[in-house]
Amino acid sequence: MPKRATSPLTDAFVKSLKPKVDRYDIFDANLAGFGIRVSPLGTKSWVILSRNMQRKTRATLGRYPQMSLSAARQRALVTLNEMAEGEYKRSNSFELFSDAMAEWYSRDQSSNKSFSQVKKTMSLHVEPYLRNFKITEIEKRDILKIVDRVGKTAPTQANRVLSFLKRFLNWCVSRDLLEVSPANGIAKFKTEKGRDRVLSPSELESVYQTCHQLEYPFGPLYKVLLLTGQRLNEVAGMTWTEVDFDNAMWTIPSERAKNKSSHLVHLTEPVMKELNALYEFSSSELVFTTTGKTPVSGFSKSKRKLDALSGVQDWRLHDLRRSFATITTETLGFEPPVVDRILNHVSGSVRGIAAVYQRGEYLEKRKLVLDKWANYLESLGQYGNLKIVS
Repeated sequence: MPKRATSPLTDAFVKSLKPKVDRYDIFDANLAGFGIRVSPLGTKSWVILSRNMQRKTRATLGRYPQMSLSAARQRALVTLNEMAEGEYKRSNSFELFSDAMAEWYSRDQSSNKSFSQVKKTMSLHVEPYLRNFKITEIEKRDILKIVDRVGKTAPTQANRVLSFLKRFLNWCVSRDLLEVSPANGIAKFKTEKGRDRVLSPSELESVYQTCHQLEYPFGPLYKVLLLTGQRLNEVAGMTWTEVDFDNAMWTIPSERAKNKSSHLVHLTEPVMKELNALYEFSSSELVFTTTGKTPVSGFSKSKRKLDALSGVQDWRLHDLRRSFATITTETLGFEPPVVDRILNHVSGSVRGIAAVYQRGEYLEKRKLVLDKWANYLESLGQYGNLKIVS
């Protein structure tokens, strides 16, 4: 709730105001409707509030100390009189950050695939601090405070926040709401590093065992993902026609493979057991689906559940693939070229007879690697730190 000072606002009093968890206003004792607003970031802005029988009108006059107390009080007196006479007009309909943000969402973002992520990120990390700023009042230091706050614990998320803010502010420039983006020249968070996460044997054991606790389609999908070492979208899009039950082989067609090269994957005993159980009750061409018509998608919720149940944190589903590559070479002792073929790390430019040969290259050794890998995962509860060499 707005607070009214017991005496006229003074420079010393305004200077002494400290930020709180929530934004707050303090109004002048002499000039009704004139006050100072303090944001959670510590930014202080002169504000006015006018009430009449029909509506309540708020406006921001400028920042303290850039606009002095005396200048703000004179400006407030003029503006409050304009409001009382019904002559007050905003300089533009999107002068506030919140208004411009809503317009940006509507005009520029709502049709984008990433819109939900953009809106969620901005609502959580940006809007609470900038929603009542005038667009023209946002400075580089405000952007830095927001990014630095997020970056202390989540540098990757901080860079995402910065990216979305730059996108929005550049849009404001294109709409003549700003002359220059205040985010110009701000670099990405320097501590962000490339992913090299490899799950430990105990973490792999926890994740693998937890897969059995998750319902279809996510539990079985994550289990097949871990056992085969293939890419998430390739496993998620698996169809029954791609599975050769007689020969325990899965053919990923070229149009679904990342490198556009068809790929043979040996299906180990645990995978075949999983697929046989699913096939018995399936009524779709897709192995993993919630609609019956499209491959399963939207893994965030099930991944959070997997994290909570397994107790394994700070990892991504793609890290399973990296863990497979690292452990099969360094712990199980297999040759990197064979493991690379399992992962389909080859050029998609090979054609004709060479492509047929490449698809079947190291096939018997690849079967051995995947069988040993499945055995390793199945026995982790007893032999988590055991080195198995082929």
